[in-house]
Amino acid sequence: MRFALVLLSGILMGCAGSGGSFPVPSTYEPFVGTYRGSFASALTEDPTDDLNYSSCNPAVADCKVHDDPLVDILLQLSVADNGDLAVAFFRSPSDLAAGRPLDLLGRGCITRLGAAESFDVRREPTGSLWTARFPLTVENRLCLGKLRPTSGHAIELGYHVGPADGDPYIDVVIDKAVVSENYMYVKEDGVQKRVRLNLAGKLGEGSQARYQVCIENDLGEFDRCVLTDKKLKQVFLPVPLPGGVAANYTWWHDLNPNLKRTRGLYSLEQYTGRFNREDG
Repeated sequence: MRFALVLLSGILMGCAGSGGSFPVPSTYEPFVGTYRGSFASALTEDPTDDLNYSSCNPAVADCKVHDDPLVDILLQLSVADNGDLAVAFFRSPSDLAAGRPLDLLGRGCITRLGAAESFDVRREPTGSLWTARFPLTVENRLCLGKLRPTSGHAIELGYHVGPADGDPYIDVVIDKAVVSENYMYVKEDGVQKRVRLNLAGKLGEGSQARYQVCIENDLGEFDRCVLTDKKLKQVFLPVPLPGGVAANYTWWHDLNPNLKRTRGLYSLEQYTGRFNREDG
């Protein structure tokens, strides 16, 4: 995700670019403050999309609605006494005033956000790009199913103004999952076409089983289906024998159509949030 930021040249002095030194605390002053917003995953119809963990009990709650969704919450950027840039989320202004941060992954997850471990500002055609990365730890490992499996988790903030007359806002990004985009295909007349295997359309059992394969057309529809069949192949294997070389033939069967599968195609799913400036 790309972020844009319109900054005064004086603010840019002392900021870290790629490979630069970490900025002095005064660099953070334009960004510190309170922002209000929501995570997009909490605005969907599916409660399981939520970033925050929910162990819903249908005997005591309606599991078809979001449980404590991350909507209309507060994001607070501040500078600690040691000069570190810190971020925290709060359910309400009263929680912010009392210093009661929101457990980002849900009640009982014990989610903690560390000080910014990176800070970057660089020139872009629309202004300047500002990003910060904060390490995220979760004590309750049951909640880690909501995050991309990795040895280290983090959230990334991008601060930008957008249009010249727009108010500042922050985008939040957290890695959710890496999803395989690989697919099965056949080649027809040299053209690679996706296929779907209909296991419910199986005929027979064991090695004699035949499956229904549906082939994608130019409109993205899988309306042409065929049954797999066996194709006999002949292979010549030379076997050395005393006094010369004899020929040994072996046979095996292969599926027709010849199904293949792509490899190495993956996409990264992310939780995203949008937070608008609340204070001056």
